Amino acid sequence: MKQQAVITGKKVQDIGYRVFLLREALELGFRKFNARNQVKNGEQQVIVHYEGNPELVETFTSFIRTEYPPDADVSNISFAKFDGYVISITDYMHVIQVEQLTKGIPAIISIDKKQDQMLEKQDQMLGKMDRMETSITGEIHDLRTDLHSTLDRRLSVIEQDVQQIKTKIGLV
Repeated sequence: MKQQAVITGKKVQDIGYRVFLLREALELGFRKFNARNQVKNGEQQVIVHYEGNPELVETFTSFIRTEYPPDADVSNISFAKFDGYVISITDYMHVIQVEQLTKGIPAIISIDKKQDQMLEKQDQMLGKMDRMETSITGEIHDLRTDLHSTLDRRLSVIEQDVQQIKTKIGLV
């Protein structure tokens, strides 16, 4: 027996609905199953095809009617007999894996590009920090030189004053 379910709603895609259904189909022992996303009249849909003995199909149909992924927003579910080809559940799992890789590759490329941009900015910041360090080191050197010069002048003045005092009181 072959069955089609059409799950329609505001949020039935990009929430793991097909994998949610796939898991149940595997647990029930289906050998033929597939699901795909489509948008019809501005609404998201998940189209599900499954094939098995009548009891198995009825059990899965009941599951689809009553169980949803946590973030699903379902407005309608319709069922109809299906006459088309239903691929094996193993082949469908490969399809899902390829779809997930297809989604993941652009994300990885984007992360790689952003990492390169971040490294460039980090290099720029390190260059600025090096220039600041050089500037600060130069300023500290200049301050030390100025302080040394000022202290030498003051010490010289103090020594002259002490010499004058000693001369006046007759110690020299």
